[in-house]
Amino acid sequence: MTVIALSRPLSARPSPARARRAATRAHARSNVTWELRSFTATAGAIMVGFVLALLYLGSSTGVSTLGYETQQLQERRDELRRRSALLEVQLAKLGSPARIQTEARRLGLVHVSFVPVVPAGSLAARR
Repeated sequence: MTVIALSRPLSARPSPARARRAATRAHARSNVTWELRSFTATAGAIMVGFVLALLYLGSSTGVSTLGYETQQLQERRDELRRRSALLEVQLAKLGSPARIQTEARRLGLVHVSFVPVVPAGSLAARR
């Protein structure tokens, strides 16, 4: 059997000084928990605000970057359209029959009215 020794008898009441100290400790603990809760709530609110600010900055930066890229692509598209129009004009100029005929005369080419055709059978027999 185990015997437990008590520091005070069970029937004895705690002294008033001890009761005041216990009450002061309980009050101090309740102040600490209130201060800790208040600090935690404030820190949490600051963190939420910080995260929201980062999200806003990230999204606004992304939107402005996409706007800049869109503008650059539109400028490139306009330049390519301009080049395409110039090439179509140049193609029309170079492909005109009058220009082809003038260039052929300059190179010494003549218009042939008769084109002789050689049958392939006689060429194959000579081999």
